[in-house]
Amino acid sequence: MQSILLDRIDAIDPVKYGKTRNFIWGSVSELSPYVSRGVISTKQIRDRILENGHTQNERLFQQLAWRDYFQRVGQVHPNLDQKNVKNDPSHFLSSQMPTAILDANTGIQAIDDGLKRLYDTGMMHNHMRMYVAMLVCNVARTDWKTGARWMFHHLKDADFASNHLSWQWVCGAFSSKQYFANQENINKYCNTKQLGTFLDVDYDRFYRMDVPAVLQSRSDYSIDKQPVGVGVEELQHHPNFDLNAPIALYHPYHLDPHWRSSEPVNRLFLWDPNWLERFPVSLKFQSFIQELAQEIPSLIFVSGDVKSLKTHYPHLQIITREHPHFSTSLSGGFTVDDRDWMFPSVAGNYPSFFAFWKAAEKSLKNRR
Repeated sequence: MQSILLDRIDAIDPVKYGKTRNFIWGSVSELSPYVSRGVISTKQIRDRILENGHTQNERLFQQLAWRDYFQRVGQVHPNLDQKNVKNDPSHFLSSQMPTAILDANTGIQAIDDGLKRLYDTGMMHNHMRMYVAMLVCNVARTDWKTGARWMFHHLKDADFASNHLSWQWVCGAFSSKQYFANQENINKYCNTKQLGTFLDVDYDRFYRMDVPAVLQSRSDYSIDKQPVGVGVEELQHHPNFDLNAPIALYHPYHLDPHWRSSEPVNRLFLWDPNWLERFPVSLKFQSFIQELAQEIPSLIFVSGDVKSLKTHYPHLQIITREHPHFSTSLSGGFTVDDRDWMFPSVAGNYPSFFAFWKAAEKSLKNRR
């Protein structure tokens, strides 16, 4: 797996990426699922790009930095899926999804194609995610929390902070205004020529627009069957579980096959039922986790939470890796390794990405 990912990084042309990444057909790395699952880090990608001698890489490094920035915001606001970080939008009319979105039948050709690809593959281009969020939140006027939870469910590369803060940014809860894209913009970046749709308007019209008829029908979305594993209390009977060895704990954001790989530990992947109830995941998400887990020898899938592990096996050291969406459940008595941050010294609550990036650039210049 590692060699495949390194080959993907080596194939990146930062200049081409910077010029075309916003186009649906553009040059993208397709590394996001592996970064989201903690198999490879933003720092590893950055370092490899620099080792390859690329100097015109600012746009690429900015996009990598966005992910780290969102994670830093997630550390400060661990409940950002439940609250607005900066502003409180007042334009929402419903907390149910537009049926046309669920059915990929909005009448906007590019968006419907993007939705079908999401359902088929678990992936969606970043620019398309903005278009869909805009349609859900700002045109259909659906509460962003519903849309973010729905998209998180379907994405193979679903990341708590990146997904939910992007939805907040689109609807104005994490930005100064709502984001809109009209049909002309969608045609430009999606290589379509569609005219006469409800998005074929000037931008000032959006703030006076009623919810289009095609988006007025609402539905609850279905959730795939959620994963299970060995019960915490049953672990002591599992053939791969050593009652005298520490526990190395993996989770949906931490599947690094090289992490503490030489240590004699019990390797457990935790499906926390409380986490899954809050953020249910699709079968494609689950299958991808299973695929990556094959790189980690003797990994045991466990259904339970960290508190139960500590209660049942109080004599065992538990080690894991930090993530704002996971580590908040750790209340002490655990060893928590830091992540491989792209800019480890740039931490805390920055008011904007550009303030974060200004500090990050100084760190990057020192690295060069």
